[in-house]
Amino acid sequence: MSDIPNNPFPGLNPVLMPHPPADIPEAPAPQDATAALSPFSQAQDVDAIIANLTLDRPLKLFIPNKEKYPDWEFRIINSIPGEIADAHNKGFKEVDDPELTKLFRDLVAGTDKDGRAFRPILCARPKKVGDHVRRQHRLQLSSLYAGMDPSNKELNGRYTANVDAKDGTKGQFSGPGFRIKA
Repeated sequence: MSDIPNNPFPGLNPVLMPHPPADIPEAPAPQDATAALSPFSQAQDVDAIIANLTLDRPLKLFIPNKEKYPDWEFRIINSIPGEIADAHNKGFKEVDDPELTKLFRDLVAGTDKDGRAFRPILCARPKKVGDHVRRQHRLQLSSLYAGMDPSNKELNGRYTANVDAKDGTKGQFSGPGFRIKA
């Protein structure tokens, strides 16, 4: 305890001795109040930015001059092998006209599970093929819908009767089958 020079608390354990606060630091110099409002370290020239804007560029998935090809259907698919095979099975082929594909050359549509980038591909097929595919889909759907229609089902049973256009369904929700026996 005697090893501390000018000890104002003789006989007091050094752990219990109060420590005076350090010197007060200098206050920071005043700065520009608007400097904190910008995320940039240098001032931006707003007029130059506005002059260089390009607001009339086509959309990323825009098909240029599509109206010149009225007999063709276009689709944009990803360059994933499964999607390409599915498009080929539906009659689509990759477009190789440079005028139509120039917008897709440098685009990246996303990445797969392994981190490899895949790109959009412009495909086309004749409208006659598309009409045929849609006709076949409509036939399949009408067959499925007919199978779900209760008027096409044989519902004659103990508690049910067939459906007709006049009466609708004849489900019986009362009678001996719905009595609770205690």
